Amino acid sequence: MRVWTWRATSLVVPATLAVAYVVLIHRGFGESPGGGFGSVAEVRRLFASDAALVAGWLHYLAFDLFVGTWIARTGIEERIHPLFLLACLPLTFLLGPAGLLLFLCIRRVTLRPSLRKARS
Repeated sequence: MRVWTWRATSLVVPATLAVAYVVLIHRGFGESPGGGFGSVAEVRRLFASDAALVAGWLHYLAFDLFVGTWIARTGIEERIHPLFLLACLPLTFLLGPAGLLLFLCIRRVTLRPSLRKARS
Protein backbone atom coordinates (compact mmCIF):
# COMPACT_ATOMS: atom_id res chain seq x y z
CA MET A 1 0.00 0.00 0.00
CA ARG A 2 2.76 2.46 0.91
CA VAL A 3 4.51 2.02 -2.47
CA TRP A 4 1.30 2.87 -4.31
CA THR A 5 0.70 5.91 -2.10
CA TRP A 6 4.21 7.23 -2.78
CA ARG A 7 3.82 6.66 -6.52
CA ALA A 8 0.41 8.29 -6.63
CA THR A 9 1.40 11.40 -4.69
CA SER A 10 4.87 11.85 -6.13
CA LEU A 11 4.27 10.82 -9.74
CA VAL A 12 0.78 9.87 -10.94
CA VAL A 13 -1.28 12.77 -9.58
CA PRO A 14 1.35 15.49 -10.22
CA ALA A 15 1.90 14.14 -13.76
CA THR A 16 -1.85 14.16 -14.43
CA LEU A 17 -2.07 17.73 -13.15
CA ALA A 18 0.94 18.61 -15.32
CA VAL A 19 -0.77 17.26 -18.46
CA ALA A 20 -3.90 19.29 -17.69
CA TYR A 21 -1.63 22.30 -17.03
CA VAL A 22 0.08 22.01 -20.42
CA VAL A 23 -3.28 21.75 -22.22
CA LEU A 24 -4.69 24.77 -20.38
CA ILE A 25 -1.50 26.80 -20.88
CA HIS A 26 -1.69 26.13 -24.59
CA ARG A 27 -5.32 27.25 -24.67
CA GLY A 28 -5.24 30.03 -22.12
CA PHE A 29 -2.15 32.03 -22.90
CA GLY A 30 -3.22 32.56 -26.49
CA GLU A 31 -6.39 34.21 -25.19
CA SER A 32 -4.54 36.92 -23.27
CA PRO A 33 -3.05 39.51 -25.64
CA GLY A 34 -0.31 41.58 -24.05
CA GLY A 35 0.33 39.01 -21.34
CA GLY A 36 3.80 37.97 -20.31
CA PHE A 37 6.30 37.82 -17.49
CA GLY A 38 8.04 41.17 -17.96
CA SER A 39 5.98 43.05 -15.39
CA VAL A 40 3.18 42.58 -12.88
CA ALA A 41 0.77 44.18 -15.35
CA GLU A 42 1.75 41.62 -18.02
CA VAL A 43 1.29 38.74 -15.60
CA ARG A 44 -2.13 40.13 -14.64
CA ARG A 45 -3.13 40.24 -18.32
CA LEU A 46 -1.71 36.76 -18.83
CA PHE A 47 -3.97 35.32 -16.16
CA ALA A 48 -7.07 37.24 -17.24
CA SER A 49 -8.12 34.12 -19.15
CA ASP A 50 -9.95 31.50 -17.07
CA ALA A 51 -7.97 28.71 -18.75
CA ALA A 52 -4.65 30.38 -17.86
CA LEU A 53 -5.85 31.05 -14.31
CA VAL A 54 -6.82 27.39 -13.81
CA ALA A 55 -3.46 26.39 -15.33
CA GLY A 56 -1.73 28.53 -12.72
CA TRP A 57 -3.76 26.85 -10.00
CA LEU A 58 -2.85 23.39 -11.33
CA HIS A 59 0.79 24.48 -11.33
CA TYR A 60 0.59 25.18 -7.60
CA LEU A 61 -1.32 21.97 -6.86
CA ALA A 62 1.14 19.77 -8.77
CA PHE A 63 4.22 21.32 -7.20
CA ASP A 64 2.79 21.53 -3.69
CA LEU A 65 1.78 17.87 -3.83
CA PHE A 66 5.19 16.87 -5.18
CA VAL A 67 7.04 18.90 -2.53
CA GLY A 68 4.70 17.66 0.21
CA THR A 69 5.41 14.08 -0.78
CA TRP A 70 9.15 14.78 -0.73
CA ILE A 71 8.79 16.33 2.74
CA ALA A 72 6.86 13.30 4.04
CA ARG A 73 9.22 10.75 2.50
CA THR A 74 12.38 12.56 3.61
CA GLY A 75 10.98 13.15 7.09
CA ILE A 76 10.08 9.50 7.53
CA GLU A 77 13.45 8.31 6.22
CA GLU A 78 15.27 10.69 8.56
CA ARG A 79 12.96 9.81 11.47
CA ILE A 80 11.70 13.33 12.04
CA HIS A 81 8.81 13.25 14.50
CA PRO A 82 5.47 12.95 12.66
CA LEU A 83 4.01 15.97 14.51
CA PHE A 84 6.73 18.15 12.96
CA LEU A 85 5.83 16.78 9.53
CA LEU A 86 2.17 17.34 10.26
CA ALA A 87 2.90 21.02 10.83
CA CYS A 88 4.75 21.31 7.52
CA LEU A 89 2.31 19.59 5.17
CA PRO A 90 -0.77 21.86 5.46
CA LEU A 91 1.51 24.88 5.30
CA THR A 92 3.11 23.48 2.14
CA PHE A 93 -0.30 22.93 0.57
CA LEU A 94 -1.56 26.40 1.48
CA LEU A 95 1.61 28.50 1.22
CA GLY A 96 4.08 26.24 -0.66
CA PRO A 97 7.48 27.81 -0.03
CA ALA A 98 6.63 28.62 3.61
CA GLY A 99 5.95 24.95 4.33
CA LEU A 100 9.14 23.91 2.58
CA LEU A 101 11.11 26.49 4.57
CA LEU A 102 9.61 25.24 7.83
CA PHE A 103 10.54 21.68 6.95
CA LEU A 104 14.10 22.64 6.00
CA CYS A 105 14.48 24.46 9.32
CA ILE A 106 13.03 21.55 11.32
CA ARG A 107 15.21 19.14 9.40
CA ARG A 108 18.33 21.15 10.14
CA VAL A 109 17.56 21.37 13.85
CA THR A 110 16.44 17.76 14.33
CA LEU A 111 18.83 15.93 12.02
CA ARG A 112 20.77 13.37 13.99
CA PRO A 113 24.54 14.00 14.18
CA SER A 114 25.29 10.71 12.39
CA LEU A 115 23.20 11.77 9.38
CA ARG A 116 24.67 15.25 9.52
CA LYS A 117 28.20 13.81 9.23
CA ALA A 118 27.16 11.55 6.35
CA ARG A 119 25.87 14.58 4.41
CA SER A 120 29.04 16.64 4.86
